[in-house]
Amino acid sequence: MEKEFDVVVIGAGPSGIGCTIALKKEGYNVALIEKGMPGGKINIAPRVDNYPGQKEIPGPDLAMVFYQRILDNELNFIGDEIISLDKEGDTFISTGKNGVYKSKAVYIASGTVERKVGLPNEDKLFGHGLSYCALCDGHFFKGQDVLVIGGGNAALKEAVHLAHLVKHLYLIHRRNEFRGSMKIVDELKSFDNVTIMTPYIPLEFIGKDKLEAVRIQNKETLEEKVLTVQGVFPLVGQNPNTAFIKLDIKNEWGNIPVDKAMSTSVEGCFAGGDVLPRDIRQIYLAEHDGMVAAKSIKEYLSK
Repeated sequence: MEKEFDVVVIGAGPSGIGCTIALKKEGYNVALIEKGMPGGKINIAPRVDNYPGQKEIPGPDLAMVFYQRILDNELNFIGDEIISLDKEGDTFISTGKNGVYKSKAVYIASGTVERKVGLPNEDKLFGHGLSYCALCDGHFFKGQDVLVIGGGNAALKEAVHLAHLVKHLYLIHRRNEFRGSMKIVDELKSFDNVTIMTPYIPLEFIGKDKLEAVRIQNKETLEEKVLTVQGVFPLVGQNPNTAFIKLDIKNEWGNIPVDKAMSTSVEGCFAGGDVLPRDIRQIYLAEHDGMVAAKSIKEYLSK
């Protein structure tokens, strides 16, 4: 299947959805392409409490709000995974697993993928005691002992979610200070079944066919411990989801630098949301990027 559009938007998170709505209202033929559920990372957030105009809400519920925007605006939503993005002449070629999509302009809002710890056995034990999403898989560990690795808000919020389900939860972080909110740290400390350990790092995931334990080490004393757990959640951050991009627009970390108009170094290619090299990643920032990009794409196409 090969189709042609004015614009292809890659990623149906808040940034991609907002950009697509704005462009469609201007009369452009836009394809919104997403491999997973609309809403992006919001789908796996146990709760969202920092989105202006919205009270604290479970992530999946907020994702449904964004999905409803797709339905209400009758967007051309295509379920496909883009595995290659390149440019031939003035035409962008977005190649998916199910089709090829050509366009005059492209907006990359593909978000992030979970960062791995990089230990042996990590890939083998994925789905056998190891998970990168507490909201998705936490119910499998009800009444069991689990370990969360990480110190950012995502790790802390998912740890709170798990603490309501599991028998005992260990949280380890490589530093004594947490990057995440101290309010959430204090909330975790209020649970009787939570043990916070710093500054610890994981050394080994133990288990042949399923996770049995995790060997950890104190970075200051070099003391090692073995925690007997049935589940481990490495929540140590994300990497930009940009490996599929063949264009020369990425920096050494895989992020996509842009100017104030959300333009990349390739004419007609725009990017926004969590793929950008920024320190703060919030829903409202992603939405802002999408609106700016839509305005810039309109100006580009009108040339």
